[in-house]
Amino acid sequence: MKYKLLACLFIIPVLLSAEAYCYESLALDILDEELTIDRYPAKGDQVVLFIDTGMGLKERTKTISSAVAERGIELWYIDLVESLFLPRATSTFREMDGRYVAGLISRAHAVTGKNVTVLTRAYASIPSLRGIRKWQQQQSSNLTEEKLNKPNSDYLNGIILLSPELYMSIPELGLEPVFAPIASATNVPVMLLQSGKRGNRWQMEKVVAELQKGGSQVYSKLFPGVTGIFYAEDKAVETAALIKDFPREIERAGHLLENTSTPIAVTAFTEKAAVADSTLDMSLKPYKGNPIPPTLNLSAALDTKAGEVDYRGKVTLVNFWATWCRPCVEEIPSLNRLRKQMHGKPFQLISVDYAEAQETIRVFMKEVDVDFPVLLDTDGNVSAQWNVVVFPSTFVINPEGKIVYGVKGGIHWDTEEVIKLLDNLLDQNSG
Repeated sequence: MKYKLLACLFIIPVLLSAEAYCYESLALDILDEELTIDRYPAKGDQVVLFIDTGMGLKERTKTISSAVAERGIELWYIDLVESLFLPRATSTFREMDGRYVAGLISRAHAVTGKNVTVLTRAYASIPSLRGIRKWQQQQSSNLTEEKLNKPNSDYLNGIILLSPELYMSIPELGLEPVFAPIASATNVPVMLLQSGKRGNRWQMEKVVAELQKGGSQVYSKLFPGVTGIFYAEDKAVETAALIKDFPREIERAGHLLENTSTPIAVTAFTEKAAVADSTLDMSLKPYKGNPIPPTLNLSAALDTKAGEVDYRGKVTLVNFWATWCRPCVEEIPSLNRLRKQMHGKPFQLISVDYAEAQETIRVFMKEVDVDFPVLLDTDGNVSAQWNVVVFPSTFVINPEGKIVYGVKGGIHWDTEEVIKLLDNLLDQNSG
């Protein structure tokens, strides 16, 4: 182990007042790889091992890490993808086997002598859970049968999952996600902290159920109004408040996990072969989910009356989006042009904004031309009924009222290919 640097920086973090934070840069040899750790030292008897995706605002990460240390909890931060020189892609995290996380858990305790709580978020959740299982296997191989049957581990408290992405791939539009097998094979205590406006919020109950299958004691907490505390576009008042309070949330979660039994013995399971990663769509694709669209009966963003959307007798495009979603905003001009080109035909374009306040949409529409109706899914429940996981997601409904095409991701909507496909749907109806 080498200490590379002690850094004390003074910055003005986004959404927070100016403050200083200090950390040591450690180089640890784990399985013949040199991993770089940012160590925020503290005098308490707990250490949080933060396995991060490396995505998002670095300033917020450092500010929160420093504030955790100020509460007497040491924090080790690592960006595994950066340390291992791997491509920063969701598939990278899904394919990691967890051995480096297992090594880090052991080393964090060996260096500090403290109890360890793993903290992770989003796509880093899968390798973190795999790493904990690997650590359990390593521990159990060194114990007698008598000690193995004792309920508590020596020093691992459990794991804090922040808005975890536990899918093996992005699901096809309208289909239920397939969870990584490690989720249902986890049996250590889990604290699930979920951002209320993140796209996976309505998968929260399913995630809890999946984790409980393996015997985990799962605690959960929802943060309404928050998209992501590390997300640059999230400047909501609720997010600013959570950033300030998040170190206290980590402290509370750590105490709760510490007082919950952590088994050494693992549950039996077989890791399935990796599923081919489903990327965002580049064009419209045939729809594979339930073809009957859920009812849309929502309030409109502007002072226009909005009743239940009638799908019959026309081609309907239903676009789910949010103002903070850059691909969503980027495809608005082409949606405007599509609506203009389809003028005079039995066609309607409806957009559904995900979990934002009416005033937010009104301000946005003063700055960006949106030439189609915008309905308000204020709590995100309607998006959940449509099984929307990523934004934007768009559904094409034929004149018989059935979903026939869809796309997850932003595309150019006014292309000759798209317009021909929509016209074909109208021709089939007239014939």
